Amino acid sequence: MKSIREVVKELKVFERNEVPLEIKILGIATYIQTSSVRRLRKFSQKFTQSLTTQFTNG
Repeated sequence: MKSIREVVKELKVFERNEVPLEIKILGIATYIQTSSVRRLRKFSQKFTQSLTTQFTNG
């Protein structure tokens, strides 16, 4: 199995950028993590609203 470092190097996503590879990988990981948190928050808000509607109407 390839490491994250190898995958990022192969994809050549940041080939012209002078930022160290470790910072790039940290940025990718942070984006993925915050993206998941946003989706989870959005889902939990909708779920809570639907439960509130069910219990107040019925």
